[in-house]
Amino acid sequence: MDGYGQATEQFSAWLSEVAGVRMSPKIAISDLRNFNQGRCVVAREAIEGQEVLFEIPRSAILNVGTSRLTEKYPGIRGRLLEEIGHWEGLVLCMLYEMKVLNIQSRWWAYFQVLPRPDEVNSLMFWNDEQLEGLKPSLIVERVGVAEAKQMYERVLQYVEESGVEELGSVSWSDFVYVASVIMSYSFDVELVDADPNEEQELSTVKNDGYMKSMIPLADTLNANTSKCNANLVYDIESLKMCATKPIGMGEQVYNIYGDHPNSELLRRYGYVEWEGSKYDFGEVPMATLVNVIHQKFQWDIEHLTQLIDIIRDNETIGDELQGENIVLHAYDCYSDGQIIPECVVLLQIMVTFLQISEARTLDRPAVERTLLRVVKKCFQLVESGRITKNCARMIEYVIDARLREYPSHAFREITPDHYSIPDIESLRQRMTEKVLQSEVDSLQNCFQSVEENFKLIADSKLLENISKRKLPVKKFKTMKKVKR
Repeated sequence: MDGYGQATEQFSAWLSEVAGVRMSPKIAISDLRNFNQGRCVVAREAIEGQEVLFEIPRSAILNVGTSRLTEKYPGIRGRLLEEIGHWEGLVLCMLYEMKVLNIQSRWWAYFQVLPRPDEVNSLMFWNDEQLEGLKPSLIVERVGVAEAKQMYERVLQYVEESGVEELGSVSWSDFVYVASVIMSYSFDVELVDADPNEEQELSTVKNDGYMKSMIPLADTLNANTSKCNANLVYDIESLKMCATKPIGMGEQVYNIYGDHPNSELLRRYGYVEWEGSKYDFGEVPMATLVNVIHQKFQWDIEHLTQLIDIIRDNETIGDELQGENIVLHAYDCYSDGQIIPECVVLLQIMVTFLQISEARTLDRPAVERTLLRVVKKCFQLVESGRITKNCARMIEYVIDARLREYPSHAFREITPDHYSIPDIESLRQRMTEKVLQSEVDSLQNCFQSVEENFKLIADSKLLENISKRKLPVKKFKTMKKVKR
């Protein structure tokens, strides 16, 4: 048995002998490294829906409330909960358990089945060249290095102030590793406690009713947005993983990490779903949208930006939009062909306003008055499931422009590998290709669905409704299906 198998065996023994986990005989921990999935949980025999797969005592989960750090230094517990917060608090607790207590930590056998630093694939561990390969995906902007460094500084400051000398110096690499493991494997555990005094203390925690926690065994389940068949249920004294549907013998037990696209699964958890996430989407940046409008209407970027600023900042216009902010950094285009409504409303407003013949000659007050009428009519139109023909063409132009920003390999089908990818560099390259392909597929689906999602009306009808007189209408050429 190799070291990997020994760690699994010791972890399994720890679950029952130390942690007090009650595990159904119908499931087992399995090794799927050959399928790039690592450890997982599989059904040894058929499982009915609603069956309890395993039950974990709350005392076995690792968080600010259970760590030896807060047990040895009781005064720290309140500060971790009330001041620094449970996220940074869990970082400190895990560092203490791993670095200070080490093999004496209650969770040592659990730590041995967590990924090593060289096995973590969340984007914080990617080098600049690897991240560059993910462009033009906007996920590159959300890696969060600056935010992580700010958290690191807070952790260092707290270590210095806390007087826990055993922690010593916390290196950047130690922090990034622990923070990435927490990002990838932790759960937000609801706070339910039978002790009224404990409940009163926890009511002051900056956590909105939950505590960031590591849950041994629960995090061994792989996650899949389409195959999820189990869910964690919170009781007063324990947490139960329950089947949500029948699971056949030999099938894998899957949890779900949330409604995330492949790009976000990679950023947070370091993996992708090779068949595509159920929640995949591509994004159209505001800059792409503005550039396309500039090209089609020959309005300079500065004036278009001013119009968008008015839409965003004018309070009366905001009231007409029912308080919805439609000016965003980027707009989601989902794999099911649906475009985020804010994008449709903004494009309908811009296309309509720019077709008004005197729009170029209006001063600022007149622009605001005219925009107010346009916003009111366009918002009502989109809410009724209709858009104008020129708006439909503009949506297609914008999506096409965004698709042209992707490299040619993003348009090729990426299929799952049913064998172990030989090295981490190759794996990251394959995941990069899958993220880009998932985004391209989503954008293409939205391009093809515009006329299915809305009833199209003539632009002249909307313009006459706004101005109460006939106006000339600019014609846009109908676009064909996008191919690369």
